[in-house]
Amino acid sequence: MKQRGDGSPSIRVWLKRGVVYFLGLFIMALGVVFSVKSSLGVSPVTSLANVTHQITGIALGVCTTGTYCFYILVEVLILRKDFKAHMLLQILASFFFGLLVTAATELLGFIPAPGSYLLRLVYLFISIPLVSFGVMLYLAPAILPTPGEGLSLAVSTKTGKPVAVCKIITDCCMVALSALTSLLFFHALVGVREGTVISALTVGFLMKRMMRVCQAPLLRFVERETKLERAIRQEGLPEMGKGGLILTISRETGSDGLWVAEALSKALGIPFYDDEKLIPMEAEESGLSEDFIRAHEQTMGQNLLYDFLTSGYAMYNEDLPPLEKLFAAQCRVLRRIAAGGEGCVIVGRCADYILYQEPRSFRVFLHARPQWRAQQLAERKGISLSRASDELERTDAARARYYQNFTGRKWGDTRWFHLTVDTEVFDREQCVALILEGLKLRGEV
Repeated sequence: MKQRGDGSPSIRVWLKRGVVYFLGLFIMALGVVFSVKSSLGVSPVTSLANVTHQITGIALGVCTTGTYCFYILVEVLILRKDFKAHMLLQILASFFFGLLVTAATELLGFIPAPGSYLLRLVYLFISIPLVSFGVMLYLAPAILPTPGEGLSLAVSTKTGKPVAVCKIITDCCMVALSALTSLLFFHALVGVREGTVISALTVGFLMKRMMRVCQAPLLRFVERETKLERAIRQEGLPEMGKGGLILTISRETGSDGLWVAEALSKALGIPFYDDEKLIPMEAEESGLSEDFIRAHEQTMGQNLLYDFLTSGYAMYNEDLPPLEKLFAAQCRVLRRIAAGGEGCVIVGRCADYILYQEPRSFRVFLHARPQWRAQQLAERKGISLSRASDELERTDAARARYYQNFTGRKWGDTRWFHLTVDTEVFDREQCVALILEGLKLRGEV
């Protein structure tokens, strides 16, 4: 990042961030106007502003600013002495966003009111990606939160619950208040309808899908780290390159990775870190339970389902989904172990990626034909071959998704390893001997 002498970002960086921030707010404003024109309801955070606009006839932008200032007042009541003076800057964000909503309303004034339900749906489904893309842009520079974001953060701070859970709570409260206000004045639901529910379910999810493609180049442009990178790069972590030999063993299910790793640990006289040692360390580091880590470490469900379930976290620059919090903790734990000086053998946990920059790391990948690995698994567990094949396929697929999600690499890509060994061709003892010979040739033993 381009910085001035005092370490703060340069004027050029702030200009880039400002452009992205206001562009994001304006695209969000366009989305809000399209959703209002649909007459099917808007997203929860703007639903009260929309209902107020429908009741009073006051410009939507003005109602948006007023509603957002009301949210700030609620934040003050929730946080009380914990409300910091700098949080009042949200008033500026409210004012700017209200102006942009007014500008978007004027810009899109030529668009006719929908004459059919189908056209209303078209307007709604135009609004959702606009809001999703706008939120992604305005969050990237991390300049000023909008009061909708700030309110959920206030509830999270006060209750200690994850921000994604608090977003659901605040969204429900906003929708309930909007619906009650509409019923009191119109004796019907006006401004809060099925579109509000659809927006609540899809905006965050669609934004999460967009982030998979756009987040990396966007953050490079504004010269910022991701939430996950900030969580990994924690103060007090040791520098890389000051430890002993680090032997990372990546393996396909059923390829004898644990046996080989433990045998290498004994042969080299360095500690072997398995689940028994690592899970308590990761639990302490992350604050997650050992049961959760045991059930989820190195595994991940389908990307679409994962993105939907964690979409609430994408809407904020604070807090991480549990799996990302676990990965950040794994990174910090492994870096501390690697810097311990005595060397180590580590199986899985993306250690080949996390410790890639360690000059004394030696990365091994163990593999074999699926049929042979399934046979080994069936004999070891006393289960049928078909059941072993299903378990093997399911476990490897989950590991591959987890690895690619957090590293950006394809799991098992041999380019990232010093040595790959087929454990069907070479038995356990031969695998150990081959790896030791590789370490010897490299000058590590």
